[in-house]
Amino acid sequence: MPREWILLKEEFVMAQILDFVPNDAEIEALTAPKNKKAADDLAHKKDVKKRLEAYLERTQLKQAMGDDEFWA
Repeated sequence: MPREWILLKEEFVMAQILDFVPNDAEIEALTAPKNKKAADDLAHKKDVKKRLEAYLERTQLKQAMGDDEFWA
């Protein structure tokens, strides 16, 4: 198979892959809450996740510094 055909085939396959991968706007539209309660629930979940991640980060920092009160 000539090199040009291989390159064309690779470009075609890449174009097909890009057609199936949604962009950020499409993903946002699919995951956007449908009503006020769903939006509130999503905001609450994001807030809880953010607080848990901050707690985990602080705990890992304390542990790395040698403050092992968390494990005592």
